[in-house]
Amino acid sequence: MTDRARVSRRAALAAWLGLAASVASWALYPTGIGSVAALVAGLPLLLPLPGILRGTRRSFRAAPMALAPALALSITEILVNPQARIAAGATLALAFAAFAATLAALRVLPED
Repeated sequence: MTDRARVSRRAALAAWLGLAASVASWALYPTGIGSVAALVAGLPLLLPLPGILRGTRRSFRAAPMALAPALALSITEILVNPQARIAAGATLALAFAAFAATLAALRVLPED
């Protein structure tokens, strides 16, 4: 594996872990976002993590689908919940970063 692939895998892993931590923080602060919404958005993010750790191309291809609940809930909270705009905005930014890092890793990982 090249250095470029290794760096992009680490960046994708860092972005995914940051996004999961951001979603988990929804339930910790008084933002009005409940723990159920945090679980709905956060649990799908854990599904591709083992494959991202191993660096399997298949997991990187499927990983963007796991972003959908976090992306949808963060956009909704930004629009309708003034108390949660900062937390949801951070989550939205990290979701885009995770998506971009996943695509970057896919470009440099070797074919199956």
